[in-house]
Amino acid sequence: MYFEGTISIDPSQLTHIEKVKPTKAFKRVFYYLTLGNVSDQVEKETFTAVSILQQLNDVLIHLGIDNIVRLSHDGIDFYLDKYGKEGDLKEAFDKYDLEIDHSMSTHYEKLVMVMEHDDTTFKYLLEIDINRTHKVGEYPIEMKVTGLLNQFKKSDKDRTAVESEMSDIFKDQEAYNKFKASKQYEFEQFLNEIKMAIIKLMKVDDVITKTKTKVVVPKNKVQEESDIRYDQSFGQYGVHYGYYGFSDFLFYSMLWSNMSHTNNITMYETHLESDMGEELGFFDEVDTSSDYFNDEVETDYHDLETESEDYSSDDFESNDTGFESTEDSGSWFDFGGDSDSDWGGFDDFDSDW
Repeated sequence: MYFEGTISIDPSQLTHIEKVKPTKAFKRVFYYLTLGNVSDQVEKETFTAVSILQQLNDVLIHLGIDNIVRLSHDGIDFYLDKYGKEGDLKEAFDKYDLEIDHSMSTHYEKLVMVMEHDDTTFKYLLEIDINRTHKVGEYPIEMKVTGLLNQFKKSDKDRTAVESEMSDIFKDQEAYNKFKASKQYEFEQFLNEIKMAIIKLMKVDDVITKTKTKVVVPKNKVQEESDIRYDQSFGQYGVHYGYYGFSDFLFYSMLWSNMSHTNNITMYETHLESDMGEELGFFDEVDTSSDYFNDEVETDYHDLETESEDYSSDDFESNDTGFESTEDSGSWFDFGGDSDSDWGGFDDFDSDW
């Protein structure tokens, strides 16, 4: 088990609605029929990459978070810490500022900054996504915060020793529920600290926070750190990427579902995922006596069925910034406005049927 929070940020910056070509086949039909008057409406933010990084830097420094893991610009890694450097935030920003030119700063599509931090309870990974182009209603900046329980850090211990340290949690259902509630409360306190720093130090229209309880269901038994699988494919930035030093903290989470199975624990309001971070769905209640949670049996993820995949009652959502949203609403199915198309001719339309 670990916790994952999302903090969605809407900065107070001038935005405008810009037409983009439909990307799905049925929308293309409407395009030809209406001469381009049907489009996705997306907001193109006017802020530049460097200006947003500067504001986020103020927030992170205020919180004492200065350990950067990765800085990526449209999929290009300008900084990736492979050696566990500490206090390297300024170094990464200086390197980025030197290597990026003005055109890249203004015309980026997505920036990703990955930070690490720890306190007395959690080892945190913070993935900050800055999207220059996004759909109406979505916020351009999202921070995903992962909290791993640092009390079960593997270090040089074997699996049996880690399981022994975790055993009190699983002695009965009451102990399990109490532990989960206590740690979730501490995690949400940290999210609130970040939120208040954002409101204080950045110009924002709105900040929304949510949290999830997540449990990993490994495909195969994880006996050692070397058995942990990672996803380092393009576009992957989260805790399952395999960043330096995180396997020690991720190891216990690979044992959690099996210990729940062994001790007949019922999980409530829990999001399940594979050992490579693939979402398996949300469960209001799940009986872990099933062999899906027995790591002596290879897990078939396709057989796991979810009761709900959207929201859970343990997701806490808050946007009490005191601001009113200034965001315009819109739909791609909109025939109003100017009848002239600014997309160019049909020759510009590449097919992806």
